[in-house]
Amino acid sequence: MKEQLSVVIPSRNGFPILKKYLPAILREAAAVQAEVIVVDDCSDDGTSERLPALFPEVTVLKRTGNPGFCHAVNLGMSTAGGSFLMLLNNDTVPSKGSFRRLVEELEQSEGNVAVVVPSIIRPDGSDDGSFRWAFVRGLAVTGEKISGEDYPSGACAVWKRSVWEELEGFSSAYAPIYWEDTDLGVRMHRAGYAMKRCADTVIEHAHAATMGSSQQSETLRERNRFIFMDRNCSTAKQRFSRAVWLPLHFAISILSGNRAFVDGYRNYRNWKREIS
Repeated sequence: MKEQLSVVIPSRNGFPILKKYLPAILREAAAVQAEVIVVDDCSDDGTSERLPALFPEVTVLKRTGNPGFCHAVNLGMSTAGGSFLMLLNNDTVPSKGSFRRLVEELEQSEGNVAVVVPSIIRPDGSDDGSFRWAFVRGLAVTGEKISGEDYPSGACAVWKRSVWEELEGFSSAYAPIYWEDTDLGVRMHRAGYAMKRCADTVIEHAHAATMGSSQQSETLRERNRFIFMDRNCSTAKQRFSRAVWLPLHFAISILSGNRAFVDGYRNYRNWKREIS
């Protein structure tokens, strides 16, 4: 390999997950002589103390204070030594040869390509690597079937270090988690860079194995949707669309018994007051 690859894995209370999934990750890392860094994001399950005994080849960084996916990733990336930086979730299984293939694709890509993203297959068969985002009926939305702008998934992406540093990584506005990868994709495109899809390279992802899909998790996702819109959907037309459609979205949320949207908006308003 012409360039060194660093694999950065953020983990919050994920020792059992790491124990299960690290062997396959280390297999692929060894094939390209890549370093593997696990960032223990304020865990209380003993990850930092227990992991080195099982996987001595892994560098473990321990964060303290308030947990945050963005903080953990940014710490790992800044510590890594590689010219190529892979962000990888702790609940992923790479296919054989996938790390080598992704690095080669990035090495051989045109100069404006900042990042390569594989097929990231969730248990339901959807491909997180093919997700796009768009502004529809007053809301920013993401999904596989959306006709919008691509963005590099926070589950697996290989970045040129120079571009990651130029863009200053993930924004801390989204701490502890959600929408930070979409936001970085917007900034990437606005800076004139592009993303390349490597659909024939597969990473399996046990999606939400760490965060789950609780009401609290969904409320946080909605809060960060509004933060994302503040930062990236602020044209006069978008603000008008938001004002027109928001009452309907509130009504649907209440009538359906799903409080995450309303509670997320309330938390977003509280967040705005705190930073003002």
